[in-house]
Amino acid sequence: MHEHQTAFLTEDEHRFITAVRDNIGNVDTRIANDPALLDKLTRAYGEARRWGLIREDVLADFLCLEMEAPGFHRNAAIQAWLGEPGASPDDRFADLMDVLRKKSQQLGENT
Repeated sequence: MHEHQTAFLTEDEHRFITAVRDNIGNVDTRIANDPALLDKLTRAYGEARRWGLIREDVLADFLCLEMEAPGFHRNAAIQAWLGEPGASPDDRFADLMDVLRKKSQQLGENT
């Protein structure tokens, strides 16, 4: 499966996904030990590109969030937000990440 998926990736895309995998591994060894991690990231990358995400910082956030909350992008509210006209998908996703980070900080402060 992995060979089929990566056959469609450019060398730069494959390097990018591998770099994200390595960064995830440095932060969360539980996820890093998953032998299917690269395949999961490759699939998530494809999903992110289908949503129109192109900025590397946004793509990296998408991949990391997908590893923490698999299928998050299939949630109807997330799909509606990303599909709203006006702002670019990158900007909409960056806004979503800002909200999630702020909520996470608030939760951390309240515990």
